[in-house]
Amino acid sequence: MTMPSLVVPSAVLTASLALGCGSPPPQAAPPATPSSVSASAAAEADDGLGKLTDEQLVHKLLDVTGVSGLGKQVADNMMESFRRMPNLPPGFVDRFKQNLRTETFVELIVPIYLKHYDRTTILAAIHFYQSEPGHKMVAALPAVTAESMEVGRKWGGDLAKKTLDDLGVARP
Repeated sequence: MTMPSLVVPSAVLTASLALGCGSPPPQAAPPATPSSVSASAAAEADDGLGKLTDEQLVHKLLDVTGVSGLGKQVADNMMESFRRMPNLPPGFVDRFKQNLRTETFVELIVPIYLKHYDRTTILAAIHFYQSEPGHKMVAALPAVTAESMEVGRKWGGDLAKKTLDDLGVARP
């Protein structure tokens, strides 16, 4: 008896990890003081971000974090999974590639960011990811994601094996 595949599709895991990495948990902001408000407003005016709409700010954040390129990574992972599926019709992967528009993936993510993050948080994140430490985090993200996915695959496989053993199900 073969064990069914219990691994989460890598595309979904990749998207989840990449979108979550580097985002600190929400915290209560300290009360604004007149000097911090004016300093914040001045910084916004200097970098031109204050003139952008919320949607444009999310696009900027996705660009500086590398998430805007995630659509290609997700699509590549899906195609790799498709290639291993024996029952797909001939030409499926080629047609999938023709239909693929990675910018659509980004457009689907923008409302999620708008739902969960306010303008101040998005601006702060953009400023961070444009800084040297932010660049370092973004540069390391592909390795962190790949290693996290591998750990997740092993963890899921080990858990599945233990569960099957607990249930007394024979494995090959």
